[in-house]
Amino acid sequence: MPHDRSPYGNAATSHNHKRRAKWHDYSAPGTYMITMAIEDRKPLFGRLEIRPEPHVELSPLGHVIQEIELAKIHQFYPMIHLWHHVMMPDHLHAIIHIESPLPKNRHLGTVMAGFKSGCTRAARQLMGNHEISLFERGYNDRILLDDGQLDRWKHYLDDNPRRLALKRSHPHLFTTLHGITVAGRNCQIFGNQFLMDIPDKEAVVVHRADSDRDYERKRQAWIACGERGGVLVSAAIAEREKRVMREAMDRGFSLILLRNNGFPEMYKPSGEAFEACAEGRLLQISPWDYRGENRKITREECLFLNGLAEGLARGE
Repeated sequence: MPHDRSPYGNAATSHNHKRRAKWHDYSAPGTYMITMAIEDRKPLFGRLEIRPEPHVELSPLGHVIQEIELAKIHQFYPMIHLWHHVMMPDHLHAIIHIESPLPKNRHLGTVMAGFKSGCTRAARQLMGNHEISLFERGYNDRILLDDGQLDRWKHYLDDNPRRLALKRSHPHLFTTLHGITVAGRNCQIFGNQFLMDIPDKEAVVVHRADSDRDYERKRQAWIACGERGGVLVSAAIAEREKRVMREAMDRGFSLILLRNNGFPEMYKPSGEAFEACAEGRLLQISPWDYRGENRKITREECLFLNGLAEGLARGE
């Protein structure tokens, strides 16, 4: 599973690529956050309503899946408990807990395959279309190893309708654009591209040779730039660069983040990165296409991204 690096310390991002932990026993007890999307992302489960607050008004199919099909998981597998779920127009999220080992030759994948088959049968009956395949292939699973994650993920799932409303209200802030020239380089960008037009920009680049005094002098200049409405530009690779960008994010400054990887299909930020995008104060840029493998950034890439940050700050 490729890792989407966060320079802020805890601002994770998510996307729809299928996760599978090869080291994990999916028939053993555990807790998982499952995401399943409808084929071609058709909004068959319901529609987004804005008032009185953003929520999903379920369709007849959405009601059947929420009230009948999800309950069947526990009926067929009493050791599986549905802890939380959220239905969106074109996908669903569920947090499930496997309390004891699954029966022989059964694992999370077989459970989800059975659930998807039941939902497809329900869809065919309701829609009178016996050829429909309801879900896209596979599903996304995230292993929740820490009980403290549960409340955070429940809040994240419950906040889905509000985030969808924001994305629909500001589509230009939540679209990956390709072939954009940045400092003479062909790049992919995501976020508020107009941050590049703000003249007051500072490149947050810390060199190994910088003393503590050098770093503090630079940090004060960077923070002053953010306070006066300027933009901080960084690849946030070195620990002290991350520290500055963390402070800048916390203080609501405008940021341009340079990534060592492109944007996967259906990319979307989450957490504070999502909020920063919605507020128009975050732009992410990558000079490379998306690469699925998980690998460390090379020294040459570090130097290139730092040079790109400095070129952007100079207005190139």
